[in-house]
Amino acid sequence: MRKSVFVVHKNLYNQEEIKQLNEQINQKKESKNFDSPAKSALKTSELEFVKFASIAQILNKFISFCYSANNANYGFDLFPVTGDKIFNYNIYKPGTEYSWHIDAESNNPIRDVKLTAMINCSEEPYEGGELVLFKGVEVKCPEFEIPGSVIVFPSFTNHKVNKVTSGVRKTLALWMWGSKFR
Repeated sequence: MRKSVFVVHKNLYNQEEIKQLNEQINQKKESKNFDSPAKSALKTSELEFVKFASIAQILNKFISFCYSANNANYGFDLFPVTGDKIFNYNIYKPGTEYSWHIDAESNNPIRDVKLTAMINCSEEPYEGGELVLFKGVEVKCPEFEIPGSVIVFPSFTNHKVNKVTSGVRKTLALWMWGSKFR
């Protein structure tokens, strides 16, 4: 069975829901976390953090979509997303980017990052900032550039965010963990 490079849902959230999500994130964001970008990758976006429990109600359909995408396309063993899970809220302004990297990490003896999942939380139009994945060739997902859309892909997939050239691109990112790959 051939696994998908990514699974996308256009407009899982409408404009009003994205506005509410951004408002909740801005009210509940935490500053006590730190960013740990991929080694050797250039990451110039701004980053804020929010705990799942503080915005769980609006994220229920996102989490449900992530599990459905996994069940239909990847079949990874995943841990539940608990209230203490931290989400990354990335803000890309003109000139900012995140170069090629993977989200998986191999040095944890207990668990592996299995899936990367993101919501496009942008409220205003922006240019550039395309998410590009690599699976033998560069693969773009123009559907994810639509605010309110979500994407899920294996965390060991090499990917990047191109420089934003105008406007502001916002995403909320979740990494779904599971037991070690065998």
